[in-house]
Amino acid sequence: MDTSRPRYLHMFLVFVKIGLFTIGGGPAMIPLIRDEFVEKQKWIRDEDITDVLALSQSLPGVIAVNASTFLGYRLGGLKGSLVATIGVVLPSFVIIFVIVTAFTSSGFDQYPNILKFFDGINSAITALLIAATLKLIPYSIKNNFGWFILAFSLLGIYFFQSRHCHNRSAGLSAWLLRH
Repeated sequence: MDTSRPRYLHMFLVFVKIGLFTIGGGPAMIPLIRDEFVEKQKWIRDEDITDVLALSQSLPGVIAVNASTFLGYRLGGLKGSLVATIGVVLPSFVIIFVIVTAFTSSGFDQYPNILKFFDGINSAITALLIAATLKLIPYSIKNNFGWFILAFSLLGIYFFQSRHCHNRSAGLSAWLLRH
């Protein structure tokens, strides 16, 4: 991890950018978080991002908020965690508030094309998640047991049609494997 600490305003703007340009919640933010923090800012390494994601999925709460709080703390202490969390949550809060107000007051929620638009966004998010997963696999899975956990988690998601419980256990297991 880079030892230089970013300025709080710069860190806030980076997290606002992540919160503003990702639709679909925490998992959809993974590719942008990795690109921004590893590739562009060089604040952390790929090995660090896998730890952050594993811990964020293991803790109760929203993955994006957990990851932002943890990254902010690592980059700027307690003040950094507050700056990062507010930065990542603020755009979503404002956007959802505006959308809900517009939808409920204008009747847009009755148009099939609007609903199809959101279905298309879900497909794009799935593609982004797959791309991020493929980039992170070499840093996350170090042995056969790691591959076993991946396969077990995917089977659990498929058979039980629930991703939350299995993602948390897989994330915690992956983090434990690395340490």
